[in-house]
Amino acid sequence: MISWNEAQTIDLSLKSLVGFVDEVVIADNGSFDGTQQIARDCLERTGLKGEVVDVDAMTLGQSRLASWRKCRGDWILLIDSNLVLSDAVKMELREVQKHQSKIGCVQSLNLMGDYGHYFTPLPFHSHHVTFFHRDSVTWRNDLDRPTRKQGTRRVNVKPFAVNLSRVRPAWRCWYRGEPFDPRFFKKGALDGYRTETNRQDKWVMAKKYGSIVEYVEAKSGQTLDDVKRVAPEWYLGQLNQYAERLTESYLKGLPEVIRKERKSPRYELQYRGKTISGRHPEL
Repeated sequence: MISWNEAQTIDLSLKSLVGFVDEVVIADNGSFDGTQQIARDCLERTGLKGEVVDVDAMTLGQSRLASWRKCRGDWILLIDSNLVLSDAVKMELREVQKHQSKIGCVQSLNLMGDYGHYFTPLPFHSHHVTFFHRDSVTWRNDLDRPTRKQGTRRVNVKPFAVNLSRVRPAWRCWYRGEPFDPRFFKKGALDGYRTETNRQDKWVMAKKYGSIVEYVEAKSGQTLDDVKRVAPEWYLGQLNQYAERLTESYLKGLPEVIRKERKSPRYELQYRGKTISGRHPEL
C-alpha cells in the first residue's frame, strides 16, 4: 500500500483488508496530515500485522515498488490507501490465488470518470493489476505497475472496489490537479492534462524540488495555507459539475466498511443551498 496525505481514507482501506492479508506494508511518501499515525493506530485496533515505512519517491511506481520490496509473502495485493475492497472482490481474488499463473485485476467505482476518459461520465476505473504471485511479474522502476510475465493470464474480477481518490481533502486534490479542470485541457493533446493541470506531473518533470508543495510555492508563490483557502470552492465546483450519483446497483455493491460509514455521517456541509452530509461527499 502507498500513501501521501490519506488521513481521510486510509483507515477504511485498511479495515477492508482484515482477514484477507497476512501483513501490510505501507510506503508513505512524506505525509504531513497525520496519515502515518492514523495507519499505525488502525493496524493496532484491527489486529492487522504491518508497518509504515518512509519513502522518498517522485512517482507512484517508485512508491509501490518500495512497498513491494518490503513484503515477505509470495502473493502480493497491490493497492493505494484510497481503495476499499468488498467481500465479493476478496472472494474472487481467493479463486485467483489457486493458480500461480493468474493475475487478479480489479476495477473501482470512481464516480468522477476515469483518467483516460477525462470528462466523459464513466464511473469506473479500468481493471488494474492488483493481486499476483511475485514470480509471475517483473517490475521496472519507471513503471507505475508491474508487468506480467509470459505465460500468465489476466483475470478481470467482476465485483468492484471503491476508489476514494475524489473524496480526499480539497487541497490535496488541488495539488494533484484532480479532478481535471477542463479549462486547462488541450483537446487532441494526449498529455494536455499533464502539462497544465496535473501539478504533480509538472513537479516530477522539474526534478529539483523536494516536494510538490515546495514546487508550487516556488512557481506561483502559493503556500500550503493559500491553497487550503482557495481549494474548497474549486473542488466543490468540480464535484458539482462532474460527480455522478450513486445508483441502486452501485449501492448494493458498496464494501461493507463503507456501508457502516454511511450510517454515521461525520460532518454536515452547506453549499449553495444544499446539504452535503457524510464523511465522503460523493457517498
